[in-house]
Amino acid sequence: LFLADYALLDGADTGVGSGGRKRLFAPLALFVSSGPSRELRPVAIQCRQLPAADNPILTPADGNNWLIAKAIVESADGNLHEGSTHLARTHLAMEAFIMATFRQLATDHPLRILLQPHFEGTLAINDSAWKHLVSEGGAVDRLLAGTIGTSRAVAAQGLQTLHVMNDRLPLTFQNRGVDDRETLPEYPYRDDSLLYWDAISEWVNAYLTLYYETDSDVLQDMELQAWGRELAAQDGGRLGGLPSAGAFQNADELTETVTFVLYTCSVQHAAVNFPQADYMTWCPAIPLALYGAAPVSSHGATEADYLAMLPTLDMAELQLEVCDLLGSVHYTQLGQYAHGHFADARVAASLQRFQQRLADVGRQIETRNGSRKRPYRTLLPGSIPQSINI
Repeated sequence: LFLADYALLDGADTGVGSGGRKRLFAPLALFVSSGPSRELRPVAIQCRQLPAADNPILTPADGNNWLIAKAIVESADGNLHEGSTHLARTHLAMEAFIMATFRQLATDHPLRILLQPHFEGTLAINDSAWKHLVSEGGAVDRLLAGTIGTSRAVAAQGLQTLHVMNDRLPLTFQNRGVDDRETLPEYPYRDDSLLYWDAISEWVNAYLTLYYETDSDVLQDMELQAWGRELAAQDGGRLGGLPSAGAFQNADELTETVTFVLYTCSVQHAAVNFPQADYMTWCPAIPLALYGAAPVSSHGATEADYLAMLPTLDMAELQLEVCDLLGSVHYTQLGQYAHGHFADARVAASLQRFQQRLADVGRQIETRNGSRKRPYRTLLPGSIPQSINI
């Protein structure tokens, strides 16, 4: 059994849209993995947090009441995804690394040389998002269910709870109990993303080993230590979970942190950004705001009640336009650094191995997609930019 709990949204202030007062719920959704295929299926939803007579547990047997309950879960998921998973934990988290890198590492510092291509365009897109998406009256304010203050608070909470070491990719699956391939065999994001994590980790380790042969080399790099301190400082990046609170003690700590950065800038952002075009452009699939009350019983709702929950046509059109734009622009490709970017000739062999491994990952994913019930193309190598640039 797997539980998706949206308690973070409980009591959130909601805005007013063209359809009237918006609604945002904090549901609980129960899924089961069973049968020969172990396919994950939703089996129960409670639309609000507290048990009550007017807060029933709904199941697939409940007709239109179940349809409304599913819309409530998808709406909550869309709001949490956009504010926390996407904006906070990719765009904003990486901005902290960008600022510390340009402030603390010299232009010829080997770590800055490695990181810089993975930062291309991020400050520009973040600035544009602040002015046009998460501004008052902007697309987020109009589309999402919460007030702009609520949406910003969700983003702030997502960033404040980020823990760099605990949020390394393999641990995220373990922490959520979804790492067992026998219990949950069909989880393409997990299986494909881990291929990239391993490839990036190998590349980062090979690169950093050229410049940090011993742990003492890490400790004695004053620019690197200043970089780490700024990332963790309250008047700096304020990032949680950095190893040794940003005072890197050894090469392994540095490798884990840099792997986290490169992975987040490329694969993770691709995984949470580009499905906006695939799934979120169809408003009924993931309505970013709802306009009706949750069911108070397990029966009685009509199709008209369900349709009345959905956003108005102008909001559906805006959601299509915004999500299609954000989920369709691909610029650069992971592993394809500009010719001559690494002046150190010793890097060439490791880079070639990294590029070969990425090609192998692509072939593995294509093979997997041949037998998957639903092909997952989000993380094919050609679909993963080098940086967060959209």
